Amino acid sequence: MFADRLGLSARTVYLLFGAWGGFSWSLINAAWFLYYVNVAHLGPLQLVLVGTTLEASYFVWEIPTGVLADTFSRRVSVIAGTGIISVAWIGQGLIPLFIVIAAFEILRGLGEAFTHGAVEAWVAGECGDAGLEALFLRGTQFTQVAGLVGLPVGVLLATIDLRLAIVLGGGLGLALAMALIFVMPERHQPRRDEIRTWRATVGTARRGMMAVRTSTLLVALLAAEFFWGAASEGWDRLSDAHLLLDLNFPPLGLTPVVAFGVLSLVCTVLIVVTAQLVRRLMRSVDEHVVSRMLVGLQVARIACQAAFVFAPSSALALVPYLINSMFRASFYPLFNAWLIRRTDASVRATVLSTTSVSSALGQVGGGPISGAIGNVYGIPLGLLSSVAMLLPGTLFFARAVGLRAGTPAPDAVAARATTA
Repeated sequence: MFADRLGLSARTVYLLFGAWGGFSWSLINAAWFLYYVNVAHLGPLQLVLVGTTLEASYFVWEIPTGVLADTFSRRVSVIAGTGIISVAWIGQGLIPLFIVIAAFEILRGLGEAFTHGAVEAWVAGECGDAGLEALFLRGTQFTQVAGLVGLPVGVLLATIDLRLAIVLGGGLGLALAMALIFVMPERHQPRRDEIRTWRATVGTARRGMMAVRTSTLLVALLAAEFFWGAASEGWDRLSDAHLLLDLNFPPLGLTPVVAFGVLSLVCTVLIVVTAQLVRRLMRSVDEHVVSRMLVGLQVARIACQAAFVFAPSSALALVPYLINSMFRASFYPLFNAWLIRRTDASVRATVLSTTSVSSALGQVGGGPISGAIGNVYGIPLGLLSSVAMLLPGTLFFARAVGLRAGTPAPDAVAARATTA
């Protein structure tokens, strides 16, 4: 493999992946929302339905792609997914029609399914479980710093033409996928020595499903992910619309492109600083403290999102908006490491995919509900319905943390799955 001749470590490639991807996404992020609203002219319900098509596609493909990653190659899964996602963004940027955007979001769902879980499982397999929290948080910092550099570029491109920022961001993502072909190593695929047949693929799927079914903790996590997914779709699609359409953002005569670019810039700086503080904190706390911290972050997010909805002005709304972004960015690297430590190495991508499918199912169900409420009764009530969906998810996650002591160890789960 060419990557072996280069001698790049998996850690280096993981951080490169995060940085390059962060820069590419920052170009797209500077323009996609305004492109949807001002160029494609999507309403509140259409905004959510676009997201629903993405999550429906993701729901269909997530478990099969996770099984393929565990059975054949996590490296190939990451490269394929990165390329597919990039092509989908290029297509959306070229044709501003609702039906075309929805079709490319279906394609993007396939790409997201290929990459999700495979990236984390790949780097855990190559680098080992030790220090995963620090590595994931460092990856978050690399992604955000690269986004910080790319954001002004994205704003400049979006000021010229919103489509230009999206297409160029997709093009850079496609270049990343091609670069990974040459630099991404895979030296520790857990099932490399097995014959790569359909029987091996089915066996991996059975082991992954058994790992979920026999673990009370993972069952509780499925329920938590379902409600988190239901809450996230409405929030992601309607929160910026609430600022723009209901709270008269931006102020001071700024154009929306510049104002949302500055907002993203501030979010990025805060996320980088927060990730560094959390990474240092992880060196001095034990696993039980991390579990309680994860629950606390979700509770704080509920409070922040509710405060955002009820804020009477954009100035007051921006404070909980920014704090929620910080907490959300801190939660997922810690959560991924927390979950990986409780999953057998040979089925990690499959188990991560299974929990993500639960999230996607929640988004498919919850997103249209929030969108319909926002379309009929106003965006604030649509957002409030999303906030309400976070609460049961947090309760299920707290239950999962409490069940940890009685959860079968990964090795025991894998042994039972093997004999099943």
